[in-house]
Amino acid sequence: MGARGRDLGWRLAAVLAVALAVSPVVAAQKNDKKQEPKRTKEQTQQLQAIYQLVDKVMDGAPAPAPFGIGWRNDFLKAQNGLIYVPFTLSIDPAKLSTRDVVLYLRVAARPAAAEATATDTKTDKNKGAAVYPYEDAWFSTLTSPGPNLPLEISRAFAVKAGEYDVYVGIRERTKNKKATPVEAVLKEPLTVPDYWNGELATSSVIVADGVKHLAAPLSAEEQAEQPYTIGEMQITPAFDNTFKKNEELSILFLVYNPALKDNKPDVAVEYKFNQKTADGEKYFNKTAPTLLNASTLPPDFDLGAGHQLVAGQSVPLASFPPGDYRLQIEVQDKLAQKTITHDVFFTVAGS
Repeated sequence: MGARGRDLGWRLAAVLAVALAVSPVVAAQKNDKKQEPKRTKEQTQQLQAIYQLVDKVMDGAPAPAPFGIGWRNDFLKAQNGLIYVPFTLSIDPAKLSTRDVVLYLRVAARPAAAEATATDTKTDKNKGAAVYPYEDAWFSTLTSPGPNLPLEISRAFAVKAGEYDVYVGIRERTKNKKATPVEAVLKEPLTVPDYWNGELATSSVIVADGVKHLAAPLSAEEQAEQPYTIGEMQITPAFDNTFKKNEELSILFLVYNPALKDNKPDVAVEYKFNQKTADGEKYFNKTAPTLLNASTLPPDFDLGAGHQLVAGQSVPLASFPPGDYRLQIEVQDKLAQKTITHDVFFTVAGS
């Protein structure tokens, strides 16, 4: 039997072509000290405390972990050889006495990769301070996407392909000067893929809780806070890949570096669902293949002009029995005779 899915691909292509060319550039500017806003004395003290905390962890001290910090990220191709990395953090609200926090993000190249990348951690000879491929800090009031759900915050950074350690420091901004602020540091190893080497590839497969249109693009400040909003398309990434039967599984991704003929690709994308059972995995169903070629793409489609080759599906889960599933996504470049596959694991719970 075939699953009935709605193709999300070309509904997103126009806004992705604009937004992905802009958002990573904005993100990369965060390392420019001239861009930093003026801080109050209290904010400066908070920042110094969180900087020193992360410094100690980088120097080998145990990372303080009074509460867990969930991490999820995706990868998309940006400009100028960079890779755009939107991410989401999640925190148990019961572990904090306040939702007002200061957060610090530091992306450091791993020592083994230091000599092989131009984005290596190095020392600023004029200031005597370390300069990292990316760092940023912000003050925030954490919120939850719904009742009984963890607190979440999303941001993004842009770096070159390579091996990194990402450090995220979180510190309470308590109004009680006698109280000791709760603080924690997450160290997340990250391998950033290379989408600039000319090989057939895709972005991360983004699993979304929802996709909706906005009346207008976000401001630069709003975009920084909502890095999964692309142009006028607001994507809410799913954090745990568990869905109810009355929901839809929505996925989207971009195809990079396909072979071209007359400036058009010839790509087919297939989606096959497999169900996990007590006896092992068995085929469940599939959707109709998505064809991305001269017959289906707009006449003016041009990868060289910044257009994006986008694929995606939104599949109702009403016909899926509760349980665990593996979605196999197969991307076939017919011109280059190359195929790549991705697996997406998800769970269908009761309604």
